[in-house]
Amino acid sequence: MISNVPSENSSFNAQQPEISFATSNKGNPLIICDNYLFRCNKTTISKKYWICTEKGCSVYIHTNVNKELISISGNHNHSANPDQLEAKILRGKMKERILTETTPITKIYDEEIVKAKLSKAAAVILPTVIEYRSNMSKARRKITPVIPSSVIFDIPESYQQTLSNERFLLVDLFMTRGKDRILVFSSDQQLELLFESETI
Repeated sequence: MISNVPSENSSFNAQQPEISFATSNKGNPLIICDNYLFRCNKTTISKKYWICTEKGCSVYIHTNVNKELISISGNHNHSANPDQLEAKILRGKMKERILTETTPITKIYDEEIVKAKLSKAAAVILPTVIEYRSNMSKARRKITPVIPSSVIFDIPESYQQTLSNERFLLVDLFMTRGKDRILVFSSDQQLELLFESETI
């Protein structure tokens, strides 16, 4: 997710560019400024210090704790690459959805591609859906609970509720002295649809 944040005073804001915030593939915060990318290098009680992600570039950005721009120092020793940045931001959006949703990876890929309206250069940089699905399937499996070998296991809270925080696990019942277990999953809307259906 990207958000635009103005500086903490109007006179400074008139001279300095707006900054946007994004998230890295590892979930760390990033700043985008003039098509350059910055990562958080140091945090104090009142300030955050951000450094250009390009190795060897010493440009810094200072923000306050409210993510408002305070100052920019230094000159970049490399050119900006807006197309590569555009592709990187899109990959971050895709990964965030893949790790928080159960939507098929190929569907997420297609939906985000349509919404992004990438430039031709950025589209060339972006991995194909087959390449991306292979990498992201591994990432999704790491956070997905393994298939249990016993009926005795805990069900994570995220599997007991819908994305709207409504109940989804309706029945959790042990049978025959713990040898069998009955689990019933459904949302209230699905139950209503079932009860109203003439044919089952």
